[in-house]
Amino acid sequence: MKKIAYPLSILTLLFLSCQKVEKSPAVHCDIQKVYAENASKVTITSGIWGTVAFMEGNCMPVVPPASSTCKTCPVKRTVRIYQYTTFHQASPQNGQSFYDSFSTPLVKELNTDSNGFFQTELAPGNYTIVVVENGKLYASGFDGQGGISPVNFTGGKQNANLTLTYKAVF
Repeated sequence: MKKIAYPLSILTLLFLSCQKVEKSPAVHCDIQKVYAENASKVTITSGIWGTVAFMEGNCMPVVPPASSTCKTCPVKRTVRIYQYTTFHQASPQNGQSFYDSFSTPLVKELNTDSNGFFQTELAPGNYTIVVVENGKLYASGFDGQGGISPVNFTGGKQNANLTLTYKAVF
């Protein structure tokens, strides 16, 4: 009996020690509330402002009683604004969301606050706006002319929210 009890207790201990430990529950972010709070921070007279957010999880629509694991939360990041940039002016030129560099001039670089808020004065024109993520340039959209994450700024106070979606499933 002792010959069986000892190995059995060792196996039980190993099994219990290998179980996945649940992390604390994910923080629920009310991104709409953050957008509203950040809108009240705008002090520029002519430029762009916005919120950088990070989206992750399964963001496909679900049918109740299933629940979504999708969450979108504000993040602190560096935002770079370049002159309007196309795929041909980016490295690598693979049409993906991450780039090493652009050959176009950098116009502005700014850091968001802890709620993802950024703002900067800017002259009217066409720009490319990206987020620095793990040393790469993350672009969140494209236009029909090959422009990467384009913003057409015509003056006034223009909102340009940026969402990093590379860890989200759609």
